[in-house]
Amino acid sequence: MKVNDWMVRNVITIGPGASVKDALGIMKKHSLRHLPVVEDGVFVGLLTSGDVKQAILTCMLETMKVKEVMLTNPYTIRRENSLEDAARLVYEKNIGCLPVVEDGRVMGILTVNDILKAFIDIMGVLKAGSRIDVILKHVHGSFDEVVALIEAKGGFIISVGMSLNEDETVHHFRVSGGDCPAIAEELARLGYRGVKVVD
Repeated sequence: MKVNDWMVRNVITIGPGASVKDALGIMKKHSLRHLPVVEDGVFVGLLTSGDVKQAILTCMLETMKVKEVMLTNPYTIRRENSLEDAARLVYEKNIGCLPVVEDGRVMGILTVNDILKAFIDIMGVLKAGSRIDVILKHVHGSFDEVVALIEAKGGFIISVGMSLNEDETVHHFRVSGGDCPAIAEELARLGYRGVKVVD
């Protein structure tokens, strides 16, 4: 998955010489929390609602310019970067968005909500179905055995995820159709641990 597939392309921008009052008006009108700052078509900074709120007093709003408040060296990303790289950067740097910049030009913007939407879509979280959690055996072929059992019982695997739980890797199979309680019962009978059905 590439950033290019999930970024917002029609990016609203503002110039560094615009007033902060105008910037706040644009942010409010378009429900934005991040506003790339562009001068002569070139990305020069990023204005965030949080930075504005911390930096100004209401009485200064009329005279303060965007260039006085904007981040001048924000983290950015390129279109061909993976969504995983973007998510890692957002998490590690505790930031709310990544302008997508190439050759100094703003190509798009990727927010935390865009990343979350992508992962929800990939994991099939909003699709109807159940989740079967299971700790695989430490034997070659146990993953294939679980998949075969789910399919044999009429289940269709929407997605598979993993999480670490008390030094054990738990596999999460999101399943549509099939008899999930019967699948879980059979997995437990075959010696799989941590078997649980979540509706």
